[in-house]
Amino acid sequence: MDSPTIRPGATLGDHVEPDLFAYFHNAAAGNAAIQLLTAMGVADDQLGVTPPEKIDGGQGLLLSMVCPPSLRTKVEAACRTFGADLHRAPR
Repeated sequence: MDSPTIRPGATLGDHVEPDLFAYFHNAAAGNAAIQLLTAMGVADDQLGVTPPEKIDGGQGLLLSMVCPPSLRTKVEAACRTFGADLHRAPR
């Protein structure tokens, strides 16, 4: 699979820091969780993925996201279903 292309241009709106991090020990489970989260209504442009190649040990997947408050409990439950270790960013 090719690396994504970064296109130059202005970004609109304020930059929002991720507020929820999920570490999946199994990258396949992380990819399945991403599909479910986007189906639940989490915007795909608010998801950040650190692939296994960039993680010490070369295994797992780190997902950082900006989660709408209305979906937070459902998102956390979905990630836990796929075996994620969750961490919330300090506010």
